[in-house]
Amino acid sequence: MNELVDYIKRGISISDEIQSKLEDIIIERKVVKGEIILDENSSRKEHIFVASGCLRSFYKSNNGKEHTLQFAIKNWWISDYMTLYTENKSVVSIQSLSHSKILVIEKDKLEEIYREYPQFEVLQRKNFERRIAVLQKRILSLLTLSAAEKYDQFINDYDVFEKVIPNFQIASYLGITPESLSRIRKERANNNFLP
Repeated sequence: MNELVDYIKRGISISDEIQSKLEDIIIERKVVKGEIILDENSSRKEHIFVASGCLRSFYKSNNGKEHTLQFAIKNWWISDYMTLYTENKSVVSIQSLSHSKILVIEKDKLEEIYREYPQFEVLQRKNFERRIAVLQKRILSLLTLSAAEKYDQFINDYDVFEKVIPNFQIASYLGITPESLSRIRKERANNNFLP
């Protein structure tokens, strides 16, 4: 639980009272590799903070193909945002890609903290703004970049992911086939290419 408090303290100073209230609403969970934390069609409204490990959110299309939307490692937030901010049930699933420790906060309980401590809401709003900017960058890269350029951007932005995430999930995140990813990597290795 200290991981989240330490993370928050890097952005704002919080009183012992706020810290105590946070500790009261945080649910700490240890999850195993492959475990589904949130399944599609769920109505749970939760913010998930990754204390350790690696998670991903993904959407499964009608033909069963998985499309990875987001990866999250230590000190990152992950959720089904459409469920959090609308009355819809979840359309994505969240899965642990390694043994992980997560801290879960129910949306309603976090809203109470916001009302009592507005400075905490400012910190979360700034985090949300950063997530929106990252999402916009991701959408633009999916629309405009070649497969090789998407991979280069991924390596520049998230090189740590490449070491812990299976190739087929990286390919899914990039919107390319695993075969295309293998070809790009092979070309890079043959040319000693560094992005």
